[in-house]
Amino acid sequence: MSQQELADGICTQATVSLMEKKNKIPSIKIMLQVCRRLNVSLTDVLAGVGSSMDEQFDEISLAIRRSDYTAAADSLEEIDMNEVATAFDRERYHYYRGFIELGAHGRPDEAIFHFNLLLHRSYQMPWDLYAIVGNVGMAAAYLKREELDKARYYLGEAVSYLDDFEWHDEIDFKRLVWARYQIAQMYLTLQQPQLVIESVESALEAVKRQASLYLIDVLYEVKGQAEQALMAKTAAKRSLMIAKTLALVTHNIPLQERLAPAAGSSVFAD
Repeated sequence: MSQQELADGICTQATVSLMEKKNKIPSIKIMLQVCRRLNVSLTDVLAGVGSSMDEQFDEISLAIRRSDYTAAADSLEEIDMNEVATAFDRERYHYYRGFIELGAHGRPDEAIFHFNLLLHRSYQMPWDLYAIVGNVGMAAAYLKREELDKARYYLGEAVSYLDDFEWHDEIDFKRLVWARYQIAQMYLTLQQPQLVIESVESALEAVKRQASLYLIDVLYEVKGQAEQALMAKTAAKRSLMIAKTLALVTHNIPLQERLAPAAGSSVFAD
């Protein structure tokens, strides 16, 4: 591919030349479009620029995916804001700060502030994962505020982006599955079980294609809960039994405890 072919509709040929010959880093908007055209991951490209914050953000990301918001908050407090210099690092900061405000501190207004900054900085392209999770965060914050119409709006936005999203590496894959799981949980709260199942099925398709166990146990749990709401007792029993079995494989103790039958009752009862 020539420089002109790569640049066509994205930037000038001179910009591509500077990227190649002078190691000049373009804006995030241009970088995203170039990655899309070359079918490579933005994560792979940015890994080479040597951001000093990668390790800290990776720790925070892992804690959030585990729902350990206390650990995530502690890690975020250690970040020196003077080091948050690039546009990409600012996007990541607002993304993580939003979920920590919501999960660790229960402050939806502050979360909405940070997610708004994230969505403003993101370019809302179908392959921009931060735009997707920003919408997921906005939905969670408005659900916390019991503004259900706004929560449904942002859930719809997140789903529309996810449907077009193409992941290229394990990090993107896990964020995609995590986003689908969060969406499913929120739709369950909103008493829209059919949308729960649609979100879970999309996540399970990605998990099985990747031959991964990532979140597969809790995905079957929320699927079973949605099937119970739909009065599909046989399907619910099957999904919850799969969740219980997978919880043993993944050593998910909290899930095992949730699915353990209470005295005189059982989630697996006909």
